Amino acid sequence: MSASRRRRTAPDAPDSDIARRRLERRQASGRRSDERWAEILAGAARVFQRLGYSPATLEDVAVEVGVNRATLYYYVGTKEELLVGLLYRPLETLRERVDEVAALPEPAPQRLESSLREYVRTMAELPELFVFLAENVHEVMSGPEADRIRDNADRSGRAFAEIIRSGVQEGVFRADIDPAVAVLGIIGMFNWMHRWYRPDGARTLQDLGEDFIAMALSSVRPPPTGDGPGTPRP
Repeated sequence: MSASRRRRTAPDAPDSDIARRRLERRQASGRRSDERWAEILAGAARVFQRLGYSPATLEDVAVEVGVNRATLYYYVGTKEELLVGLLYRPLETLRERVDEVAALPEPAPQRLESSLREYVRTMAELPELFVFLAENVHEVMSGPEADRIRDNADRSGRAFAEIIRSGVQEGVFRADIDPAVAVLGIIGMFNWMHRWYRPDGARTLQDLGEDFIAMALSSVRPPPTGDGPGTPRP
């Protein structure tokens, strides 16, 4: 077999001009700023939120965006690739914001409050995060960018845990609960909003977030001692 023939049939080699151009688009560092790519990502977010990631198809996304399948395939080859492109920046933004607050020279309660507020703000600004929260989508992603998505999510959780751990050391948070377990409970409460929150509801996401922040802070503070007001009797 000739060298040229081997090149044409190699698994990673594009076998048509369209496939070659699509591969170049995927590898181009500036693709995320491309207007059409942004439209496709926005349409995918709506489709995945409405139908769920698993049952949704690339054809559903093409219809949502108003392009034909050939145009869509020029930009993205698989649904998984589209999911990675959709979630990469939001999870990175969330991690950056939480890390920034966690590093502030403030007492743990203020840092926990501020970091949770940043979490809610990011959810409101980047609703793509609801796709990540709705399903175990991290289980279907692969590749370097998908690894980065998982890493950003894990690092955000560790930053929250470190804030709580420092609060325990300061004596302002209860020491009888593992900080990692506390984070799972607190973040789980916030993440569950994707099941019932409606943008057209009576309260904004930020309003609900403030209630959740108050409950989160209350849950990690030491219980009151003595028989003062508000202390429940056995």
